[in-house]
Amino acid sequence: MSAMPTTKALFGFDVIGSSSNPDDQLEEVRQAATELVGEAFEHTGVDVAARVNYSATGDGYLAAFPEESLPALVDAAHFLHGQVYLRNRRMLPTIGLRLAVHAAPVTVVDGDSFQRPVIELARLLDAAVVKDVVRRLADRHPVTVATILSAQAYRTAVLAGHTHRLHPHEFSMLQVADKEFEETAWVWIPGVAAGDLTTATATPTADRPAAEPGTPSPAGGSQVINGEVHGTGIIGTNSGSIVYNQLGQHRP
Repeated sequence: MSAMPTTKALFGFDVIGSSSNPDDQLEEVRQAATELVGEAFEHTGVDVAARVNYSATGDGYLAAFPEESLPALVDAAHFLHGQVYLRNRRMLPTIGLRLAVHAAPVTVVDGDSFQRPVIELARLLDAAVVKDVVRRLADRHPVTVATILSAQAYRTAVLAGHTHRLHPHEFSMLQVADKEFEETAWVWIPGVAAGDLTTATATPTADRPAAEPGTPSPAGGSQVINGEVHGTGIIGTNSGSIVYNQLGQHRP
């Protein structure tokens, strides 16, 4: 009987709508996203040196980390929200990230592998229900990060109280179905209340207009990002200098 592999914390990310950018900006977008994720990992204490089973996906990657890094991988989404938001205020092209976190036994390999947990992570990252929510919010709510957790990752890290930044009441439960994969997943999109996220996934009927997702602002009408107050909400009035990006494009 073969030995069961150890449980790893699985993480994946990609850029929302990256292919819609001009060709000469694709590499800049990919590099910016990778750097932001790296900064978030450093901030939350993810053991990047112990990363295994790395697999590039074009504008992101899938990888496995030690199981004890699971809460830090979840909390990294909170830090990324602030960093992406502030970057998008001063640089073009703007970016948004999709993140997926899972936990399952995987075999450590040197090259590519075809393992069920990695397939499940990829299915979560590519979940149509989350993409649909992001599309519905795009016109009125700039999405910085859309984070989806498997039931195992949510139960082990969030519900058990091991995360420091993200907590159970901030997540919405959504059903994910893609080909042979079905999962009760948990989703966090900053600026959208948990109850409103479920509403945002509803398909409007002919005699019922689609409900608009709520975007409640914190007490006092301002939003705290990385310890500083910015604006009157996620798209509220803000202050700060406007600069040019590396390609010389002015941020309106």
